[in-house]
Amino acid sequence: MLKPLEYLYFITCVVEIYAEATQNDVVRFFSKPLLMILLLAFYLQAIAGKGNRLHTFLAAALVFSWIGDVALMFVPKSADDTSVMGFTKNPNYFLAGLAAFLFAHMLYAIAFANVSNRTKAPVLRRKVWIIIPLLVYMVFLLYLLVPAISANELTKPFLAPVIIYSAAIATMVTFALNRYGRVNDRSFALVFGGALLFMFSDSCIAINKFMHPFATSGIFIMTLYAAGQYFIAKGAIAQFGKDN
Repeated sequence: MLKPLEYLYFITCVVEIYAEATQNDVVRFFSKPLLMILLLAFYLQAIAGKGNRLHTFLAAALVFSWIGDVALMFVPKSADDTSVMGFTKNPNYFLAGLAAFLFAHMLYAIAFANVSNRTKAPVLRRKVWIIIPLLVYMVFLLYLLVPAISANELTKPFLAPVIIYSAAIATMVTFALNRYGRVNDRSFALVFGGALLFMFSDSCIAINKFMHPFATSGIFIMTLYAAGQYFIAKGAIAQFGKDN
């Protein structure tokens, strides 16, 4: 059964997706920062009295995700998009958001390394070939992105940060995959599924910013992102005892 904070999170998700669909910066100014606040509040409520290393790092990842969300709100979408609610927008906020989410992915990777069954060898040590689809995906994405970023003088400074960030999110997904068989099946499926959705959301951001901007990008990005973060949080809760 869903908790009240989960309902509030889903309602806020719908409002945020509406704001993205209608390009309503005023609504987005309130709905987007509220997402991670609500998810963090739900997560802390769900793990009350059960704090451990996993929960500490995952909660910290949600905090850095919130910082990233706020920073990306102030990235201009066009030359005449200079402010929101009286606050000045600046392209450098993209790098600030990238840095915040980079830390979030690193914290997620550390959190995912805290498994329940440490006696069982990680799945990648036994079946290294299962990482191939992820490697192919990331290499293909960078194959498309690198020339597009390098060809534009305005985006060229983003090349190294984007490559580093891509490695970080691939690492996060790898650590999520490596939980297989070392946590219960529900926890693994939720966390791994959430990690993949997060990766696809970031891919949409990169494609929209550096290659082919598309009108519905905000809808896809926020739907994948909100679902991914929620599944990761639920999966971490489910790792220890009953999923409440």
